[in-house]
Amino acid sequence: MMKVFQEQNDIIFLISGRPLPAMLDMAFYSTNHNKKVLVILLERGEDDLRIDKSIINFELITITVPYKTVDLKRIISIPAIYKKIKHIIQSTLKPGGIIFTASYDLLLFAYFIAGTKRYKIRHQVRDLHALQLSDSAKARFFIALEKSLLKRVEKLVVSSPEFGDKYYKKIFSREIVLLENLPAKNVWDNFKKEKSSFFSIGFIGILRYKPSLYQLVDAVEELNGKGIEMKVLFAGGGNSRDLKEKIKVENLFEIQGPYEYAKDIKDLYRALDLIYAVYDNKDRNCQLAMPNKFYESIITGIPILVASGTFIGKMVEQLGIGATVSTGDKDALITLLSNTEQPGSWYQRALKNLTEIDITPYYEAYEKAMKRSVLF
Repeated sequence: MMKVFQEQNDIIFLISGRPLPAMLDMAFYSTNHNKKVLVILLERGEDDLRIDKSIINFELITITVPYKTVDLKRIISIPAIYKKIKHIIQSTLKPGGIIFTASYDLLLFAYFIAGTKRYKIRHQVRDLHALQLSDSAKARFFIALEKSLLKRVEKLVVSSPEFGDKYYKKIFSREIVLLENLPAKNVWDNFKKEKSSFFSIGFIGILRYKPSLYQLVDAVEELNGKGIEMKVLFAGGGNSRDLKEKIKVENLFEIQGPYEYAKDIKDLYRALDLIYAVYDNKDRNCQLAMPNKFYESIITGIPILVASGTFIGKMVEQLGIGATVSTGDKDALITLLSNTEQPGSWYQRALKNLTEIDITPYYEAYEKAMKRSVLF
C-alpha cells in the first residue's frame, strides 16, 4: 500500500542521480522564500557527488532505482517508478503548483502527470546531450520528441547562454531564463588564499574527460624532469583507477574522492595556484557549457586554464583571467605552465586582472534569474 500524503507543496523538484549543488540551490532558495518544497531524488547508486547537507531545508524523498545509465533495467523499471512519482505528486502538490524537472525521462513523467491536473512544468538544463547536437535520424527523432514535451513547459532554465542561443531558441518559444552556475555566495565567505612552497594545480570535480587529465599528468611529470616542480590535486568522484595507473611520479599528485561542496570547497581551493578546467574541446556540450569553475576563479582570485575553442575559453580570454589550451596538446600545456613566474606572462596578467573583477554583478544577475526561475 502506498503512503497517503496531504496536498501542501508549492513546488516539487524531480532529480535523477546525485544532484549538483546548483540544482539543490533552487529548492533551498524556494524554501527561504516561503515556498513549500519537496525534492524527489532518484538514487542510482552513484558515488561521484555528495549531497550538500547544509542546504537541505526542504523535504527530500529518495527513490532507489536499479540502474545507473540507459539500459534494459531502466526501461523495465519505468512503470513502477512513474507510478510512485505520480502518486506523490498528485497527493502532495497543490493545484497550480510547479513540477520542476532536470532530465528528459522525468520531464516525460511530468508531461503525463500534469495532463491530469493543472500543474505547471518548468525544466532546467545543465548540459546538452549529444543527440541534441547531432543531425542523425535518431537525433532528429529525439529533438522532435523533446520539442513536443517542451510544449507543456512554461519556463526553461539554462546554465549557459549558448544553450539558448545555439539550440533552445530554435525549438522553444516561451521564456528562457539564464541561471548561471554560480556557487552559493555564503559558501565562500571568509575565503583566504594560503601560500605554499610549491606551485599547486587543482582539478576539482568529477574525474571525467580523461585525455585532458592525462595531458596534465604528462606535462607536470615532464616539467619535473626539467627541474620545475609543480604538484596536482585531483578532488572529486568518478573512477580514478586509470588515472592512478597513468601516474609515474606519485609524490607530485594527490587524488581525493568525492567531497561535499559547502563543507569542503574552501579547503580544497585554499592552497591552489591554478584551476585546471580543461575539458574535451571536441565535445559539443563542452564547447557551449559555462562551468562553475569560471566563477570560482573570479571568487578566489586563482587563474584558470580551460579548453580552447569553447565558450568558457572565449570568456576567460576576454576577461584575461587565465589561458586556453587544446585538449591533448601536451607541449602547449608545458609552455603555459613553464612561464607562470615570468613577469608579464599570461599567469601574472591573470593574477592582476582577477584583483580588478567584482563578482557582485554576477550575483545580482543570479538573484534576479533565480526569482524568475522559481518565484514567478
